[in-house]
Amino acid sequence: MKRVGHLLVTAAILGTGPSFAWFDLNRTHIFNPRWTPHARFHDASAVVTELGWSIASLWLLWRRGTRDQRELALKIAALHPVLAYAPFLVAEALPGTEVEDEPGKIPRVAGIPGNLFGATVCSGLSALGYLLARGEDRTSR
Repeated sequence: MKRVGHLLVTAAILGTGPSFAWFDLNRTHIFNPRWTPHARFHDASAVVTELGWSIASLWLLWRRGTRDQRELALKIAALHPVLAYAPFLVAEALPGTEVEDEPGKIPRVAGIPGNLFGATVCSGLSALGYLLARGEDRTSR
């Protein structure tokens, strides 16, 4: 189960940083002519930050180390997708914010905007992966 847990956390990490880049490096976001230069700056910064954290998280998750080092690395790596996507859910809950500029433009999954659905799935995968990987470490002591 430990390996399955690590693979689930890996999938969540890949659904975080690389997906940020995939979905934001286009004409709907960073290269959107209607966006101000400052908004593009912040989005570009977020993309690079998420890619960097994804690389660091994958390295932590799969590197060798003592049991204590591996436990801490697992915690940090599994937190990355949750901390990256929690702001999506918080921002959506704030008055005056919208998940999309033009309602209905973002594809839906089960009636939920794709980006919020993906945020929830990646966070859930990471949490489940953490519990599976952590459970194995706890029982092997």
